[in-house]
Amino acid sequence: MAASRPGATRSPRLIQAGSVSNSRLRIPADQLPDRSPLQLLASARADLDDAAEQARPGQRYAEAHMAALRVAAAVLAVRAGDVAMSRRRPGRPSSTWELLRGAAPELEEWASHFARTARKRVLAQAGIPDIVTGEEADAIVADSRRFLDVVVRLLGFDAVAR
Repeated sequence: MAASRPGATRSPRLIQAGSVSNSRLRIPADQLPDRSPLQLLASARADLDDAAEQARPGQRYAEAHMAALRVAAAVLAVRAGDVAMSRRRPGRPSSTWELLRGAAPELEEWASHFARTARKRVLAQAGIPDIVTGEEADAIVADSRRFLDVVVRLLGFDAVAR
């Protein structure tokens, strides 16, 4: 993106999509998912089913956490114009969880929880042995399923396959 290069003066093109509850918030268009919110939620549900069947705890943990990221992306896709750029730290890209806090304050506890567990997901994805226990993996799968259910209700998508 041109605005991220040193000396670039152009600001990123911003778009607004979905319902907006806070007009101060914006997401650059190049950070929006290319799938619909419903597709993201359906994909997250399928990914959680796959994650639950993984034998290795690290893989189970990483896949479940990635499914939670898809759920968060669905919220951001609906509330694309709703992410507070004023909450960003200058010079630092926002994480999905920081963006979610701005777009859906009612999901702040979920965002904080998944932000705290993100480092462990990265280490699990890297294949670091014994970084996650079976119990931790099962817990993140369960947490991600609950998060998905909360978001499905929040967004009014009753049609996400179970």
